[in-house]
Order: sequence, then C-alpha cells, then structure tokens
Amino acid sequence: MRTTTRHRTIRTSVAGAVVGLVGLVSLGLGGTSAAAAPDGDGTPVQVEAVTSEKPVMVEDLKISAAAARSTYYCAVRDGTFGCKNAKPGTGLVVARLYQHKDFGGFQVVVFNPAYRVGCSGGTGDNEGGANLGSALSNRISSVKTYNSCDVKLYNGNNKTGATSGFIHRDNLLAFNDRANSFRIS
Repeated sequence: MRTTTRHRTIRTSVAGAVVGLVGLVSLGLGGTSAAAAPDGDGTPVQVEAVTSEKPVMVEDLKISAAAARSTYYCAVRDGTFGCKNAKPGTGLVVARLYQHKDFGGFQVVVFNPAYRVGCSGGTGDNEGGANLGSALSNRISSVKTYNSCDVKLYNGNNKTGATSGFIHRDNLLAFNDRANSFRIS
C-alpha cells in the first residue's frame, strides 16, 4: 500500500514540475526559444504596436499592393451609421472583419478618423456602424478589435435581426458567415 501511494506522490510531483515548466515557457521565461511569435495571420498585413500604449492608426497597417486589392476600408463616426469613406485615411483602427477563420481572406478595416485614443468604456454607446453590402454580406468569419473597442454583428441590414454578442477578438465566430451589418462600441 505504501509503494502505491509513494508512486502516486512521485507521479504527482513530476506532473506538477512539468506543468510549472510549461507555464514558465509560455510566459517567455524559458529563454530565447520561447519568444512570442509576431501577430501573423497568414496574410501580408501586419499591425504594429498593438500591445503598446500607442493607438493603432490606419497608417500603422502595413498592407502590400496584393493585399490592398482584398482590403476594404470603412470610416465610421460616433452616432452615425454607414461608411463615410471608402479609401484608407488617417484615423484610429477600431476593428478588422475577416472573410475566413483565423483572420484570413479579405478584410474590412473599420476606422474612425476623429479618434486619437480609442473607444469609450461600456457597450451602451454608438461609435458607428454600417451595412456590409452585397459583396461582403454573410462572409465574415473572424474579427479583431483595437483601442478598447468592441463590435456587434447583425444578420440583417441596418442593425436588425439576430445578433452576436459584443466581440473583442474571435478567430472563428459562432456567428460565422451570417453578418450583414455591424456596430462599434
């Protein structure tokens, strides 16, 4: 009986040490081989300074000529609905909506030209939104938001129909391929 208990104790100790070591490596304390990978999503688009205190601006999005053909820009304003501008401009990025899971395929870059620091706290406010239009409707599968913003997706135009919850980041939406409009908060 003692032998069985002793073997269990040794196995428990070894398992605890392995779990602790894995935890240290995932925190980046295990040396240079544990360095975090860059925010790569398989496309030539990269976002600079996402984890820093500096707000992410449209000009921070490094988009190649090939990726620009599959990148759509939507400028939103507080209290309004609809894209006010279809060209990239100066402004704060509030969300990116992607065609495929894991942030692949075409993307819709949503930005607010008036913002310099980010969205306000809470989800009860209206910080812009728009219909996706026939070319992009029912084709959104993953979402990233930036600068303290969240996005809510609707399966109808003009913020109608079934909705997702507010999303900060999701690499495969439960609301997959159902969005026809969105709202930023």
